[in-house]
Amino acid sequence: MKSMKYDILSVQERAMARKAEGHDVINGCVGMLFEDDKRLCVYEDVNRKIEADFRSYLSYPAVLGSADYREGVLSWLFRERKREIEDRFAIPFGVTLGGTGALFMVFSLFAKKDGILLSSDIRWPNYDTIADQAHLPFSTYRLLSEKGRLDIPSLKEAIEKGLQEHENVLVLVNDPCQNPIGYCMDRKEYEELFDLLSRYGDRVSLLMDIAYVDYAPEGFLFLQELLSRKEVPFGIYVCFSASKSFGLYGLRLGALFALLDKKKDISTLLEEMKRIARGTYSCANNGAMGPVSSFFQDEEAKKAVQEKITAEGKRIHRIGTRMAQVLDDLQIEHFPYKGGFYLTFTVKDPIGFCQKLEAKDIFFAPIDESHVRIAVSGLNLEEIEEFERRMHA
Repeated sequence: MKSMKYDILSVQERAMARKAEGHDVINGCVGMLFEDDKRLCVYEDVNRKIEADFRSYLSYPAVLGSADYREGVLSWLFRERKREIEDRFAIPFGVTLGGTGALFMVFSLFAKKDGILLSSDIRWPNYDTIADQAHLPFSTYRLLSEKGRLDIPSLKEAIEKGLQEHENVLVLVNDPCQNPIGYCMDRKEYEELFDLLSRYGDRVSLLMDIAYVDYAPEGFLFLQELLSRKEVPFGIYVCFSASKSFGLYGLRLGALFALLDKKKDISTLLEEMKRIARGTYSCANNGAMGPVSSFFQDEEAKKAVQEKITAEGKRIHRIGTRMAQVLDDLQIEHFPYKGGFYLTFTVKDPIGFCQKLEAKDIFFAPIDESHVRIAVSGLNLEEIEEFERRMHA
């Protein structure tokens, strides 16, 4: 599975090449959101700001971004509870090149302080690549127990082993709408997670990859659990992606921020974040950050985009639910789908299976030695019915 031939973007390239040749392609490969008519889903209120303003932001920005962007991201995520969050936590913040840039930054931070990354056994494959490039060791815990819920005993075992071998442990949780299976944790799972991490003090930190938070059927349950706690003894890092929230995949805009004890001096952390940025990509995409910051200040535009995102979340939930039913009909085992861009099924030979699918002009992505991911965000209901017909042919 280390071959780049079956990296998600490589499969996408083959799908696009076949489509350009005139073939009827079913492309459930790359995680972008498309309308039912196969046009890329765009949020016009965001795009208008970019088209009108990007020429005003051709200069170098501050390395860690602007105060307006910070304010906008925190307001977008925390909404009416933003003041409460700011009163309780110190929040070092930096703009990044997409969510991937945020992940690379935090991985690099922990690599420098003898850290280890704990990621779930079923995961976005690019986590491995990013950790490798950041020189951060990683290990895994089992995501779901036999009961189909977060496997706390497995995570506990992985943490305690990590603490024996490393000074710091970074626990990565991709929720809600986990990539690649579409799983969403509930409040009880968050309660159990917080209880577990609280046992280890500041040697264990939680990394929340919330790329798909805006499409969560049940909302941002992490935030509800966080604010229900009188004390949070572990550090929390959050990776935000404008790619997924606003359909700005190619503009590479995201953010990394932490939620830390108010008594902590965050100046050293901010300097380390700045050093990583300067030593890799120099500074953020100001032509994206500036207009998006302007969008964040437009309450009417924000409301319109939030309403459309809610509608799109419901639409792709219907598509994902229907795909799960088709997989059941085909007797293909899959993980429980609860929402978001993806679902994942299990096969003995993912590459061989995907090769057979590609012969039918069906493009999905093998992600490890036993799983294949479907980006339902790129499909419509008609294509799912066509998929079922081709599988029976």
